[in-house]
Amino acid sequence: MSTSLTQMEKIQLRKYLYLLRAFLNNEIAVSVFETSFLQLRREDIHWMASVSDNGIYRILDTLFLDVDEYAPDELYDERDQFNISESELKRRLGAHLVLLEELIS
Repeated sequence: MSTSLTQMEKIQLRKYLYLLRAFLNNEIAVSVFETSFLQLRREDIHWMASVSDNGIYRILDTLFLDVDEYAPDELYDERDQFNISESELKRRLGAHLVLLEELIS
Protein backbone atom coordinates (compact mmCIF):
# COMPACT_ATOMS: atom_id res chain seq x y z
CA MET A 1 0.00 0.00 0.00
CA SER A 2 1.41 3.33 -0.96
CA THR A 3 0.82 6.57 0.92
CA SER A 4 1.80 10.12 0.24
CA LEU A 5 3.50 10.98 3.49
CA THR A 6 5.49 14.13 3.95
CA GLN A 7 9.08 13.84 5.06
CA MET A 8 8.14 15.17 8.50
CA GLU A 9 5.40 12.56 8.88
CA LYS A 10 7.87 9.82 7.94
CA ILE A 11 10.34 11.09 10.54
CA GLN A 12 7.63 11.06 13.20
CA LEU A 13 6.48 7.58 12.25
CA ARG A 14 10.04 6.28 12.36
CA LYS A 15 10.14 7.33 16.01
CA TYR A 16 7.21 5.01 16.69
CA LEU A 17 8.90 2.21 14.75
CA TYR A 18 12.13 2.66 16.70
CA LEU A 19 10.26 2.59 20.00
CA LEU A 20 8.23 -0.47 19.03
CA ARG A 21 11.33 -2.37 17.92
CA ALA A 22 13.23 -1.46 21.09
CA PHE A 23 10.43 -2.82 23.25
CA LEU A 24 9.81 -5.93 21.16
CA ASN A 25 13.55 -6.71 21.18
CA ASN A 26 13.63 -6.37 24.99
CA GLU A 27 15.96 -3.38 24.81
CA ILE A 28 13.64 -1.32 27.04
CA ALA A 29 11.22 -2.23 29.80
CA VAL A 30 7.48 -2.05 29.33
CA SER A 31 7.30 0.92 31.72
CA VAL A 32 9.81 2.84 29.60
CA PHE A 33 7.94 1.90 26.44
CA GLU A 34 4.60 2.99 27.87
CA THR A 35 5.90 6.34 29.12
CA SER A 36 7.84 7.03 25.91
CA PHE A 37 4.93 6.05 23.68
CA LEU A 38 2.49 8.32 25.52
CA GLN A 39 4.98 11.20 25.41
CA LEU A 40 5.60 10.68 21.70
CA ARG A 41 1.87 10.63 21.07
CA ARG A 42 1.31 13.85 23.04
CA GLU A 43 3.93 15.60 20.91
CA ASP A 44 2.70 14.22 17.57
CA ILE A 45 1.09 17.17 15.83
CA HIS A 46 0.15 15.02 12.82
CA TRP A 47 -1.77 12.58 14.99
CA MET A 48 -3.45 15.27 17.07
CA ALA A 49 -4.47 17.28 14.01
CA SER A 50 -5.50 14.14 12.11
CA VAL A 51 -3.86 15.59 9.01
CA SER A 52 -2.00 12.49 8.01
CA ASP A 53 -2.89 9.26 6.31
CA ASN A 54 -5.95 7.74 7.97
CA GLY A 55 -4.68 4.17 7.64
CA ILE A 56 -1.52 4.90 9.55
CA TYR A 57 -3.25 6.88 12.25
CA ARG A 58 -5.96 4.24 12.63
CA ILE A 59 -3.17 1.78 13.39
CA LEU A 60 -1.63 4.21 15.87
CA ASP A 61 -5.03 4.77 17.50
CA THR A 62 -5.38 1.01 17.94
CA LEU A 63 -1.83 0.87 19.27
CA PHE A 64 -2.74 3.58 21.79
CA LEU A 65 -5.76 1.57 22.94
CA ASP A 66 -3.56 -1.50 23.37
CA VAL A 67 -1.09 0.47 25.49
CA ASP A 68 -4.00 1.83 27.50
CA GLU A 69 -5.31 -1.71 28.14
CA TYR A 70 -1.92 -2.99 29.30
CA ALA A 71 -1.79 -3.90 33.00
CA PRO A 72 1.46 -4.70 34.84
CA ASP A 73 1.72 -8.26 36.15
CA GLU A 74 0.78 -7.27 39.68
CA LEU A 75 -2.46 -5.65 38.43
CA TYR A 76 -3.28 -7.98 35.56
CA ASP A 77 -6.49 -9.98 35.94
CA GLU A 78 -7.18 -12.40 33.10
CA ARG A 79 -10.91 -12.27 33.93
CA ASP A 80 -10.95 -8.53 33.17
CA GLN A 81 -11.67 -8.12 29.47
CA PHE A 82 -10.34 -4.56 29.56
CA ASN A 83 -6.73 -5.31 30.37
CA ILE A 84 -3.97 -7.24 28.69
CA SER A 85 -0.70 -8.75 29.84
CA GLU A 86 2.76 -7.75 28.68
CA SER A 87 2.98 -10.80 26.42
CA GLU A 88 -0.35 -9.94 24.78
CA LEU A 89 0.77 -6.33 24.40
CA LYS A 90 3.93 -7.51 22.63
CA ARG A 91 1.92 -9.79 20.35
CA ARG A 92 -0.37 -6.94 19.33
CA LEU A 93 2.46 -4.45 18.93
CA GLY A 94 4.34 -6.89 16.71
CA ALA A 95 1.35 -7.07 14.37
CA HIS A 96 1.05 -3.27 14.34
CA LEU A 97 4.76 -2.91 13.63
CA VAL A 98 4.48 -5.07 10.52
CA LEU A 99 1.56 -2.98 9.23
CA LEU A 100 3.30 0.33 9.91
CA GLU A 101 6.52 -0.82 8.23
CA GLU A 102 4.56 -1.78 5.13
CA LEU A 103 2.76 1.56 5.03
CA ILE A 104 5.78 3.81 5.31
CA SER A 105 8.27 1.88 3.21
